[in-house]
Amino acid sequence: MKARKVVIYGKEDVKIIEQDINESDLGASEVIIKTDVSLISAGTELSRVFALKKGATYPVYPGYCSVGRVIKAGNAIKGLSEGDKVVFSGSHASAQIFDPSKSDGGILFKLKDETNSKDASFMVMCWIALNGILPVKVNIGDNVVIMGLGTLGIITALYYQMAGCNVLCFDLSETRCKLAREMGVKNVSNCPASEQVETAEKCFGKDGADIAIDATGNSHCIMAAVKMTGKYGQIVLLGSPREEVDANVSVPFYEIHSKMLTVIGALNRKYPFEPVTGSRISMRRYLGYIENLLNEGKLPVSKIISHVIEPDEKVLLESYRGLMHKKDEYTGVVIDWSR
Repeated sequence: MKARKVVIYGKEDVKIIEQDINESDLGASEVIIKTDVSLISAGTELSRVFALKKGATYPVYPGYCSVGRVIKAGNAIKGLSEGDKVVFSGSHASAQIFDPSKSDGGILFKLKDETNSKDASFMVMCWIALNGILPVKVNIGDNVVIMGLGTLGIITALYYQMAGCNVLCFDLSETRCKLAREMGVKNVSNCPASEQVETAEKCFGKDGADIAIDATGNSHCIMAAVKMTGKYGQIVLLGSPREEVDANVSVPFYEIHSKMLTVIGALNRKYPFEPVTGSRISMRRYLGYIENLLNEGKLPVSKIISHVIEPDEKVLLESYRGLMHKKDEYTGVVIDWSR
């Protein structure tokens, strides 16, 4: 069986290669999946395409948000049969042998047939966004600031609204602010960075926010979030800071100390995929929750999709450049592997 696969060989060096898949030699924990669609991650993938992560090695096989159909499953894969629709943390490829135990994300989840495939390609991102609320002590009526209205920021804002919180979101892009409003985020501001702390104070008073989430990975935004948060509050680092920043770190560190803030690193590796004794949180449980929200229209992620592209090297690189440099135009890119 022949399959096409995306490979990053270096900075802005993106190729689509062809590889053979041996269907007869399948491991017990492996499954062969034919991909319908896959979603480009505007964080992790861009950091590799544009060499933003220091020490990253190449080649890189990008992608971790895919939806497809099972062709064949190994003996240890339970609950899946040929033809089942799945969301999985596999790389960008038309088909692949996928082993969830060896995958970076470890996601292999059976979907309902009625679940829209393009919507389902956002389920991994929706899970990552949940890491911005699951480890936090949240109460109804809490005042919450969210920095950044990319995919993660918008979805996180919707989660906090569902939890009964007062949410204030910041993004410098009016296009992204408009998208957030269209998706149901109620309180959005694109005021300049120099005015954001004052705007948060006007919204929440001098006591500040109870919870502040950075969904940008921008260290300046994190420092602003510290300023906006009141005593005993919580700071959540949902984005991944990657770029160097020159700053006097004693200022935010002193505020964290003097206001007795809790800082939470929210990388999506905290919780197990399968339920375990002693914990009510598992990826499997919450992927089912996310799928229901998608099907009920409570997470209208289709509004994020700005481009559905064919798996072509030129188009793919153009999309990466768009996500990097034309953020108002490229809000979400899905690769359609049926083309």
